[in-house]
Amino acid sequence: MEKFINKFEKIVSHLLMIAVMCYIVFQNISLVWETITSYATRIKQSGLDYTQEYGKNIFIIFFNILLALEVLETVRVFDKEHQIKIRIILLVCLIAISRKILTMNIHDSHPLDDLALSGLVLSLSLGYYLIHNGPASRSLAINKK
Repeated sequence: MEKFINKFEKIVSHLLMIAVMCYIVFQNISLVWETITSYATRIKQSGLDYTQEYGKNIFIIFFNILLALEVLETVRVFDKEHQIKIRIILLVCLIAISRKILTMNIHDSHPLDDLALSGLVLSLSLGYYLIHNGPASRSLAINKK
């Protein structure tokens, strides 16, 4: 039964990696297309005058690609080592929150939403810092030697 479960995990992991790689390819094509059409449209309409709102879709696609790459890394590490790396998960969360902040409409957002997002960013950043530089990471380094 154990061999069957291991084989099943491998198959599912490989299918997930293939699906994420296809998504990354699609998002890269979308990023190139959106960049070209966005700049071409903006230059026709207003010359070289460029504001932040023009690049919003480009950055959203960019963060989608980053998220997908981190998810791919998570699945790959799990497939090889059968471990879940907390640092990678926290990084995925921070990228997702950054993407959410970029997609927010500043004029229609509620102050409590802003406070909740800032608290989430602070707590995830603190968690990442503690795992990366805290006493637990030092004890792991000592145990590896």
